[in-house]
Amino acid sequence: MSSEEPDVALGPPRRLHPAGIAVLALGALRGAAVPLVAVLLAGIAGRGLDTHALVRALALAGVATAVATAAGVVAWYTTTWRIGTATLRHRRGVLSVKETDVPLGRVQAVDTVRGPVQRLFGVVGVHVQTAGGGRDAEIVLPALSAADVAALRDAVGARHPASRAAEVAAPPPAPVHRRQLGRRQLLVAALTAGRLGVLLPVVAALAQVFDDVFQGDEVRRAGRVGATLAPDTATEWVLLGSGVLLAAWLISMAGVVVAFAGFTVARDGDRLHIARGLVARREASVPVARVQAVRVVEGVLRQPWGLALLRIEVAGYKAEAPAAQTLFPLLRRAEVRSLLDELLPELADAPDRLAPLPRRTARRYVLPPALAGLVAGAAAALLLPGAGPWPLLVAVPGAGHGLLRWRAAGWRLEHGRLAVRWRRLARTTVLAPAGRLQEHALSQTILQRRARLADVEVRIGAGTRGRVHHLELPTAARLFAALRLHRNAHATHDARDAPARAATRSAT
Repeated sequence: MSSEEPDVALGPPRRLHPAGIAVLALGALRGAAVPLVAVLLAGIAGRGLDTHALVRALALAGVATAVATAAGVVAWYTTTWRIGTATLRHRRGVLSVKETDVPLGRVQAVDTVRGPVQRLFGVVGVHVQTAGGGRDAEIVLPALSAADVAALRDAVGARHPASRAAEVAAPPPAPVHRRQLGRRQLLVAALTAGRLGVLLPVVAALAQVFDDVFQGDEVRRAGRVGATLAPDTATEWVLLGSGVLLAAWLISMAGVVVAFAGFTVARDGDRLHIARGLVARREASVPVARVQAVRVVEGVLRQPWGLALLRIEVAGYKAEAPAAQTLFPLLRRAEVRSLLDELLPELADAPDRLAPLPRRTARRYVLPPALAGLVAGAAAALLLPGAGPWPLLVAVPGAGHGLLRWRAAGWRLEHGRLAVRWRRLARTTVLAPAGRLQEHALSQTILQRRARLADVEVRIGAGTRGRVHHLELPTAARLFAALRLHRNAHATHDARDAPARAATRSAT
């Protein structure tokens, strides 16, 4: 990003804290870890695990550490940053030099990260966020001292339009509202995380790699007892499946604890301050004006207990991982409205009282997954000798999932607030002001035209899409028209306020 105005009053170049060498070196080593492990496992699988293999592994690890350290030194030496009267400049690179200028008035937040290495040296990593940032922050400074962070934040605050307006007429400070995730809540969140669908293939693959590495072909050919981990009986298959499931569950629990330990969210004026993390302590500052929607996610293991996870959709902010989009990791579904009233009243709404779908549309949700399960079961029955007709029963859970999707789907539009709910595995409800939708669409298939049904789809922000299938056509048409009215009214309001915003930017 280049500056919109020349900034000749740039301060002297500053370097990262010397601890940045260790942080950058660790980052380089982490980036090379996956291919290194793959090379080591391939070598061990081909030659077996012996003393020579261990020596080669240690030698390769030593070379990788030395190269990563050298890369960290070079990256630290070639990285500088400068603060000007209107611009923050970041320069890095050796052969390909990248220089980034960010207008201080466009900075949305200065977020911090404290990983193990940074805590060891008493420094912090800084992510400078702008309204047009991509997946990563516009500028990343992995190791700054507390004095440098304070200087950067002072410079941003002095140039930000909101700060200038506050200097002219500062209202009495609003009370700070704070919510913290307790240890008991963290434990329940870990137990009910529901990430097994992602982790099961990983754990199963690791088990297969372990079998290939430590129980090679030579051992199998020797015919020794216990030479292979591959199960031979139904009991062994059950035990193996249970072990993989348990391992995936434990990894899922550990991931939640690491990500959300010490989670705290606070509303201070026009910003949300979110802190989380056990190993790396992350602190983010989110402008409330850019929060476009709230997602209420009820996982398979949480919905029966009335529990939910709250996430937010932030416009123009980096495309964060799901953990970084979390407003609160776990709370009772009945408490969603009260928490939003306290922390985010601009989007406060409840995820209930939604209009259900017509009864006649239930079969349109049930039949497709039931038929898919029936086809898959028939294929399994033909390919697996002795399986009999039992695989055909896969159609039953398919039909059950379709029925759950039909029961979950719904919508509500009241007082300019839109609520849309659907289910894949988890049941998700999106709460958003109707005027802030990025787009909305009305669509019909050939079969829907005959049945006078239609789908309504909405997009909020960069990554949130909601769709309600098989609404009655008159209902879908009315909803589509109402959403268009709200969006037009919001656009007219923005156009009317644009000259005032432009004058504010010029004054600053």
